[in-house]
Amino acid sequence: MPKIQQLKGKSAVVTGSGSAGIGRAVALAFAEEGAQVVVNDIGRDSSGNYFADKVVEDIRNKGHLAVANYDSVATISGGLNIVNAAVSNFGKIDILVNCAGNFKAMATQDMTEKDWDAIMSVHLKGHFSCVKAAIPEMVRQHSGRIINFSSRGAFIGPPASASAAGSLAYNTAKAGILGFTVALSSELSEHGITVNAILPSAVTPLFPGQKRAMTDNIPLAAKTEPEYVTPVVVYLATEGAGKITGQFFYAAGGDICIYGRPLQLPGPHTFLRTPDKWTVDQLSNIIPGLIK
Repeated sequence: MPKIQQLKGKSAVVTGSGSAGIGRAVALAFAEEGAQVVVNDIGRDSSGNYFADKVVEDIRNKGHLAVANYDSVATISGGLNIVNAAVSNFGKIDILVNCAGNFKAMATQDMTEKDWDAIMSVHLKGHFSCVKAAIPEMVRQHSGRIINFSSRGAFIGPPASASAAGSLAYNTAKAGILGFTVALSSELSEHGITVNAILPSAVTPLFPGQKRAMTDNIPLAAKTEPEYVTPVVVYLATEGAGKITGQFFYAAGGDICIYGRPLQLPGPHTFLRTPDKWTVDQLSNIIPGLIK
């Protein structure tokens, strides 16, 4: 029996999806589900080749449709060019995944203005620049999915014994993305546009070390590959997730947690675990009943 493609005919942008991290895994998963994908990344290898081109090649070799984009999310013009890559090639933008990120570990007393701005421009301004370009297109079609990437680091600093591994700018930017998600979800709900945030845990080029337990009572995931983050992202991009907005989802290995939003009742988190990788069909059956 042929696989039912959950995103067939959809047009998606995934920022920061060129290197071997979560963005790439999301772009590949979207393509497998039938979406036409803009693979955005500014990164290049030592020979000067764009990472995004290799991901596009991988997608096309599997018979799916994708195009590369090399603009930076850190400027308004870059965000516009990224979104226009979807509109000009595929005629529309249905899904925007804001996954581009950067990180530099340092003590606050050593952080310069340039260091601070570099983090804020990619994370917070990067989300804004792409959203600003996508909203008019999504409002026009009265539908859209915006999926932002935050971090548990937004409210949980590194353990005291590993304080040197943290970054005040990164944690602050990721906290801002949660507020950004809540405000934007409220503003856009009347237009049929959902906005949710993923707080992932995976071993990636940006965070290559083994993941540590954090103080939110979430156990360490059994698996650390970026591919285990993708099912909830795909699910949130589907038509079936049209009533889910303004939510925060932890995703890692076979684990998913729907976080209670800060300062809002009812508050308790809902944690789910599977010994394998979640499927979109499983999430479609489970998650709607857990959103309060």
